Amino acid sequence: LNDYGWEKLNIRWIKKLNRFLDKIPKNSLFGVLDCGGQGDCLFHCISYALKSLDLLNEKYDVNNLRKFVCDNIDYQKYEEIIEIYKILKDSDDFDEDWDPYDTDFYEFQRLLLDGGNNYWGDNIIINILKEKLNINIIILNSNSITKQYNYYPIMYEFDKDLKTIILSYEDQIHFRLIGYYNNHMITCFDKTNIPFEILELIKNMR
Repeated sequence: LNDYGWEKLNIRWIKKLNRFLDKIPKNSLFGVLDCGGQGDCLFHCISYALKSLDLLNEKYDVNNLRKFVCDNIDYQKYEEIIEIYKILKDSDDFDEDWDPYDTDFYEFQRLLLDGGNNYWGDNIIINILKEKLNINIIILNSNSITKQYNYYPIMYEFDKDLKTIILSYEDQIHFRLIGYYNNHMITCFDKTNIPFEILELIKNMR
């Protein structure tokens, strides 16, 4: 799988997940894949995972996913989102190049559609994708600077009956896709094949 870009999951996460197992495998079956960057890493990861279920389904490419998010943000939702960004800017915690105080609804839509480094995927976008695609999104946060490795909860409860995508969020700037090898590398899970360790991790974080 190295030839396809897969790497071993960070050793700190392997150790954390192995704690939930009675018998620790000789080699971890978790892998991580860089699906792309340039401000679109979140969308690349979601696209790769969903298209693994249907290779011919073009509606899950990056541009279509951005448009899907945009189409699900009406003016009322825009006002809620822009207020959050204003609060982040006021607290000096807003990393985008655009100004939420000077961005109307239509400009906001254009930024989201243009993508790239104009508008990175963030927690707000993750929650919209999760809700509108009707999937679980699990995030394993890895910060090599602060040495923090923790489960990063989003606003929704885990639903075992939904498809699940697992992401690695690294050093607060990049998403990579997490897979699990079971005869092939699984990147979009259901309740029959999601790793036991992941379910235990979620259960123990509640």
